[in-house]
Amino acid sequence: MKRNRRSIAIPYGNEAARASVPADLVVFDGIMPKIPSIVDLETAVLEKLDNPRGCKPLKAMVSKADRILILIEDNTRQTPVKRILPVLISYLKNNEIKTNQIEILIATGTHRVMTEEEVIEKVGLDVFNSLQIYQHDFKKKDDIVDLGTVNLGESTIPVHVNKRALEADFIIGLGNIVPHCDAGYSGGGKIVQPGICGLATTASTHIAGALLAEIPLGNADNPCRLGIEKVAQRVGLRFIINTVMNANQEVVAVVAGDFVKAHREGSKIAANVYGVDIPVLADITIVSSHPCNIDYWQAMKGLVSAYFTVKSGGYIIFVSPCYEGLEHNHPQLREWLRYSYSESCNLARQTSLGDESADLVAADIAICNARIREKANILIVSEGLTKEDIAVLGYEKFDTLQAAIDYALREIPNGKIGILPRGGDCLPIKR
Repeated sequence: MKRNRRSIAIPYGNEAARASVPADLVVFDGIMPKIPSIVDLETAVLEKLDNPRGCKPLKAMVSKADRILILIEDNTRQTPVKRILPVLISYLKNNEIKTNQIEILIATGTHRVMTEEEVIEKVGLDVFNSLQIYQHDFKKKDDIVDLGTVNLGESTIPVHVNKRALEADFIIGLGNIVPHCDAGYSGGGKIVQPGICGLATTASTHIAGALLAEIPLGNADNPCRLGIEKVAQRVGLRFIINTVMNANQEVVAVVAGDFVKAHREGSKIAANVYGVDIPVLADITIVSSHPCNIDYWQAMKGLVSAYFTVKSGGYIIFVSPCYEGLEHNHPQLREWLRYSYSESCNLARQTSLGDESADLVAADIAICNARIREKANILIVSEGLTKEDIAVLGYEKFDTLQAAIDYALREIPNGKIGILPRGGDCLPIKR
């Protein structure tokens, strides 16, 4: 008897990867709930500035003599910075802060620096032309200062941060909150760590998440997040403005104020916005990295989501353009990727946090990859990764989504299929 088939289309960058599957085999579609957007974002931001969570109104915290440093995310994140910045700057100026007292630092973490065109797109032309804008570059050692260490339990975290943070009197962080595989959720103190920190600091917080018994996706109180917040406190992050956005990239909530209390409020909202129901584990999970498509370093978030939805020994079909290849600034990633999960964990534990040549930030990514590929077989559809890239990742390349699906169904006849069209930021929730 001929089987009914259904067409599927999942994001592939700005396009879609299309295929068909037996309709009766699909056990979940991974569709996020439809959450209405805020009607007037600018008014919502202003309201939160005067009614923040966990602290006084912003106008009561800043002094008219303060040098203000605003930290913003780079182009790997979706925060509507160019809509929020004019509101924030106008608010500060209305409270006797002059334009020349305000600077912006783009918190790139260990990502590449942005082009001028990308910066303008991020902040808007008016802000670009009116404020001094800098970019954090963790490789510029002269820009990094040592603030000693902070402790988290028995762990000691070195605090190496961009010198511009020390030159400011008041630091404000902008960000967006989505589920995150190391920090539980993005946003909050992440704008400082890894945003404007040196490699050793980022290695120490992120490897703490990588070495946990389970990937801490959606857990806002894990060691990585708590370490991030210890660093942000030492650096002096005073106030955050964070958004939560729906699947259409519309803002559904704004939280502001204390960088821990406001972040936890936003994380609860994000859990509802990004949560997708997983009634049963799939034999075959089809996942798009969307909206994290720029390179594998970002796109791997889709694999993390798929990890929580697939049976051991099953298949993950990973669809991602990875336009800019495997990674930026982390050549050691290829070496770390060659190890098994247990090998990479053991080696990471033996490596000094200060050994930048070892690159424990890359180890974090590789450990996560090893954990996933040892649970499930990974088939990839991507134009941006080379054969060498895919080989070191331990995946098998297919030219089309349909070819990958057909292969997986030959390997697991009648295998149950799950679909995650937004693997890059969804939060799988098992019943």
